[in-house]
Amino acid sequence: MSSGTVFGLLLALILISGCVPQQTTGPAQVEKKWQAHYQLGINHLTEGQTPQAVKELLAAQALSSGNADIEHALGLAYQRKGLYDQAADQYKKSLQLEPKLTEARNNLGTVYLGKGMHDDAIDQFQQCLKDPAYSTPEKAAYNLGVAYFNKKDLDKAIEHYEKAVLIKEDYTETLYNLAYCYQEKKNYGKAIEYYKRALSTDSTFKEAYYQMGLIYEDQQEHTKAIETLKKVTDIDPDHMAARYRTGVILVRVGNVERGLDELKSVAKADPDGPYGKDAQTEINLINKAELKDFRKKMVR
Repeated sequence: MSSGTVFGLLLALILISGCVPQQTTGPAQVEKKWQAHYQLGINHLTEGQTPQAVKELLAAQALSSGNADIEHALGLAYQRKGLYDQAADQYKKSLQLEPKLTEARNNLGTVYLGKGMHDDAIDQFQQCLKDPAYSTPEKAAYNLGVAYFNKKDLDKAIEHYEKAVLIKEDYTETLYNLAYCYQEKKNYGKAIEYYKRALSTDSTFKEAYYQMGLIYEDQQEHTKAIETLKKVTDIDPDHMAARYRTGVILVRVGNVERGLDELKSVAKADPDGPYGKDAQTEINLINKAELKDFRKKMVR
């Protein structure tokens, strides 16, 4: 073989091997990969695409074991899928890796709440409040209120809801829950005060109007009750509870014809639902009462 032939063969081999460059898997490249999967997972979580989030976060976890943020995000994804045991395991892993990851501790507490483990939940939320660096302590205070409410300890629930409101004045859900606790204790003045505060942060909060309507009804303030319940149906015309209560109140104050019309519309719209059935029962009772009254007049 001549030297020219050998040179030509070597050149060909160099050119062929040069067409397929080797892929590097150094630390920088691996970090970019897991970060990309992690960010995609977070994006999917934000958009409510939980299965896709789990897939991306597991890919990130495979590339970066021992990462507290990835374990935390996986916990949230599992929690949204209703896999509470798996979620709890992930939150615990993240806290073992980073004990100061207080948001993961708060989420672990919410898992315990979902499982009815109220004392365990309370312990986690209390630890959250002890962290001076925790950026959203109102969440832990609110969750403590929920836990104590579920334990039927209204005073403790009120204490922590009020703490949450002190931290974040426009926390709508807290204001509503606080109002409801006062309503349960029959402190109607405080209940109305906090329902109105909740409505000042969200004027479309129909359940706050509905509960206020019930309080006014209970206090025999029928005009206020009807006006307040109308605000519910202005927001949601299909709110059967508000329409039913309106019909009952109208009949009670003597506006039987209008009340019957409202009750009939509820019975027709929701024949198999609880309010439709209750409305039909009221209609039957009213018709029986009117028939008795008619018979008395005929006897006279």
